Amino acid sequence: MKETLQYFKDYCANKGLKSSLPRDKVVKAFLTTEKHISCFGLYDKLKNQGEKIGYSTVFRTLKLLVDSGIAQTILIDGETHFEHKYLHKHHDHFICEKCGKTIEFSSPTIERIQEQLADKHKFTPQRHSLIIYGLCEKCRK
Repeated sequence: MKETLQYFKDYCANKGLKSSLPRDKVVKAFLTTEKHISCFGLYDKLKNQGEKIGYSTVFRTLKLLVDSGIAQTILIDGETHFEHKYLHKHHDHFICEKCGKTIEFSSPTIERIQEQLADKHKFTPQRHSLIIYGLCEKCRK
C-alpha cells in the first residue's frame, strides 16, 4: 500500500493538486478494501468508521484514483464499482445473479483469443472487461 500511496501523491503533485487529509483517508480506505466497491459503499464505509467526509470528496477522489491508473471501474448491474488496478494483474469476473458473489479469474486462452480477434479486425484495444453472469455453486443448490 505504501508504494501505491506514494504513486498517488506523486500523481496529485504533478497535477498541481494539494494534499488533503480527507482525500488521503478516502485513498487509504479504498486501498484497504480488497473487493469491488461503489462510491456510496466507500462513503458508507468511511461514515461507519466515524469519518466526516462528504460524498463529493469520495466521488472526486475515486475519479482521481481512476485517472491515475490506481483504480478502474467495472459496471455491475448498472452500478459503477471500483477495483484496484495498479500493481494488480488483469482479471475478468463471474458474478452470481442471486447472491452477488464475485469471482475473479484469469485466462491466458481468453486473452489470446481477444488479441487474435483484435488483430483480425485491425482493432487496437485500450482496455476491456469481461463479466459473466450466472449462479455460483452455493446458489445453484
